[in-house]
Amino acid sequence: MVRAGAVRGCGAGWSGYPAGVAALGSGAHRAIIGQFIAHYRGDARVLAVAVFGSVSTGAWHELSDVDLDIVTRDRAVVRPGDEVAALFGSRAVIVLTGADSADIVLDSLEEVSVRWHPLRATSPHICASARVVLGGLPDTALAAAGEANRSRPDEQRLLDALVRDAIGAAKYLTRGRRWEAAAAVERMRRSLLELRGRRDSLRLDPADPAGALAAVLAETQAGYDLGPARRALLDRIDPAPDA
Repeated sequence: MVRAGAVRGCGAGWSGYPAGVAALGSGAHRAIIGQFIAHYRGDARVLAVAVFGSVSTGAWHELSDVDLDIVTRDRAVVRPGDEVAALFGSRAVIVLTGADSADIVLDSLEEVSVRWHPLRATSPHICASARVVLGGLPDTALAAAGEANRSRPDEQRLLDALVRDAIGAAKYLTRGRRWEAAAAVERMRRSLLELRGRRDSLRLDPADPAGALAAVLAETQAGYDLGPARRALLDRIDPAPDA
């Protein structure tokens, strides 16, 4: 069991167990999180284990994957393939490793994404949702490390890309190509993520790409001035598909 006070949020002020871990995802999600806690408790290489993404924000589905961030000491030796083998053994059927990460599919079809890194290499994209579930690392230190790595986005380029994909999505809908329209809307969301440094909280229906397109455009225009030229282009598109 995690000791009281061991569960923290990235600048969010979470504290206490079971209110923290017990609120993270489904029972299956929590079992995976608990496996990481048990495995890394007492590991001298590890400063903290954090959960981020939909499982930490409450926007999860039973089929959501579990995203974990393992903060290590500087110069700690971590080989992702070996770590996954030690954690899951033969249960890890598919393991796609990077230099400091692994994407895993278990024999239960559950999916896990993990990154191991020193504090100074914390990604700025995890901080809005990260919840530390093991370790003495202060929330403020995790948040500050991520913010230190945040580069200023090229706002005009990203808005251009987003509007281009909105126009593409509308054209695909007009041609009855709903799959391509949904893909274009997802690219819009990636541009919005880069602009804001955090994921949106939109609950979009992939069966309704026209509604998704309208929702992402509304979310964008609520936070950014597209300017007259981009707005004029958007005024010319009709997101409704052919009947």
